[in-house]
Amino acid sequence: MAMDLDESSRIGARSGPEIELEVVPKGVSCQNRIKGFSFEDNRLMNGNWVQEPNKDVILLFFRILALCHTAIPELNEETGMYNYEAESPDEGAFLIAAREFGFAYCKRTQSSIFVRERHIPSQEPIEREFKLLNILDFTSKRKRMSVIVQDESGHILLLCKGADRSDHP
Repeated sequence: MAMDLDESSRIGARSGPEIELEVVPKGVSCQNRIKGFSFEDNRLMNGNWVQEPNKDVILLFFRILALCHTAIPELNEETGMYNYEAESPDEGAFLIAAREFGFAYCKRTQSSIFVRERHIPSQEPIEREFKLLNILDFTSKRKRMSVIVQDESGHILLLCKGADRSDHP
């Protein structure tokens, strides 16, 4: 809840429950905000990342967000968007970010992970299958999680996420 309080109403003893005030940036509609996602960079939003000189690296980054996890997708019938049952808030936030950038994790089987990719908003999403070859779970010793997947062209990828200092020896 957001309230605009004048100076006279802030003076004196407070009674009742505290109210958390939230600042909404100019130009951001409350209706368009996504819980767990508050990122704005026009170079990356709405498929604009495909115009960047390092688009292959950006594509790989978004795929890492969409593939390196153990979450379960749940389709929200009302919105048509996927929500995720994740092991941690961070894992859920990564999946929401991937979805908002056009890489919606949509299904998992024993042997595959499926991601609906929409690189340009006007295009229909393409469902891609990544064969899940192995999961290396997060441990406090490794401080990272890894998945080994095979993409549709047969390339085998080792994808990792973890603490800043744990990914590079």
